[in-house]
Amino acid sequence: MAAGSIACIDIGSSKICTVIANVADGRILEILGMGDVPSRGVQKGIIVDIDDAAMAIKQSVEEAESAAGFKAGRTYVGFSGKHIGSTNTTVSVDIARRDRMITESDIKEAERKLKAISFPEHRVKVNVIRRRYAIDSVEGIRNPLGMHGYRLDLEAHIVTADFGYRENRATCLERAGVLFSSDSFVANPRASAEAVLEPEDKERGAIVADIGGGTTGIAVYREGSIWYTAALPVGGRQVTTDLAVGLSIPFSAAEELKVTGGGLYPEKEDAGKVALIEKYRTTPEVMSYMIRARVEEILRMVLSKPPQLPQLPKLLVLTGGTAKLPGMKQFVEDELGLQARIGVPGNLPEGADDLADPAYATAVGLLLWGQREQVGGAGARRGDRVARRFAFELGRLWQGIRSRASGAIRGGPTAES
Repeated sequence: MAAGSIACIDIGSSKICTVIANVADGRILEILGMGDVPSRGVQKGIIVDIDDAAMAIKQSVEEAESAAGFKAGRTYVGFSGKHIGSTNTTVSVDIARRDRMITESDIKEAERKLKAISFPEHRVKVNVIRRRYAIDSVEGIRNPLGMHGYRLDLEAHIVTADFGYRENRATCLERAGVLFSSDSFVANPRASAEAVLEPEDKERGAIVADIGGGTTGIAVYREGSIWYTAALPVGGRQVTTDLAVGLSIPFSAAEELKVTGGGLYPEKEDAGKVALIEKYRTTPEVMSYMIRARVEEILRMVLSKPPQLPQLPKLLVLTGGTAKLPGMKQFVEDELGLQARIGVPGNLPEGADDLADPAYATAVGLLLWGQREQVGGAGARRGDRVARRFAFELGRLWQGIRSRASGAIRGGPTAES
């Protein structure tokens, strides 16, 4: 694999997409190769046939490698399915030293306690994201090093998955010859959010609904970081099935009808769409009615899924292939009373227009995740250590100044006397 390049695989229910990108200076420079094939052996995000899924993954990877001209190295892999769970947890460290100053060892102890958190045997930790620190119950601390207090709290968001699901997916990847590790897996809703949310969206709060073919991923952000991650076993295929059953037509015809002539509001001005709709002996009104009913059900499930909050975020960002249905944004604003936006992946290099599509939000998000972990991760960790050391030394300096000032006020000798 070429130096500075990363690879990702989005294993979905409708398609399996592999992308290899050239990364340098902490950003994606160009897309080197892409393989996009119909999904096999995957239903509603779950592996149902290991052999079929492995063959589809292998085909997707080989297409991307052929375009790139070299084999993919370590790969970041998206996963979905109703088995996805998440929890927010807090670990605490008592500061027992006399000066009550928080040091590197205290922060590392909090991280160690975080790693030691266990779940039932059938559940495994997949992604652990540090949310924020608190000192003596004062929240919102970004860097506690060098600060004073009696107790340090670290709050984190943990994404979990079924053990069997993870192992089945790992088996498929091994059979396909993909190089990966235990920390290569990323929950699809998190990856999609990386691609379609701006920092200000995360600060003010946002819900991301990634409506794919067989699943709908949910990511809720508040106060600048992830707060909830989940997935529903419903997606765009249910819309197609409704059309197939309601109009008594084959599934393939219903899919064509949905993609070409579907929408949440009747559209009579487009002669081509009207002709296609009439071909299947229906009307724009009937089409939009059936689509609206299923989309509304999915979106209300999204909004009811997160545990109770004082108030859910008012911004709903829709992404995934189904988000491209005409009228989605207007429908959310008219019927659900929320601000809405269609999430189109950003941060793409020139010439990568094919990926500027809601259907590829997960793939782009995986690239951004890999960019941060593989290229920016080491530098970010070094930067964290430098920042922490600076804060610690600054704290010591301030402590000395305060001590000398206190001595001068009392009339006693200073440390330099």
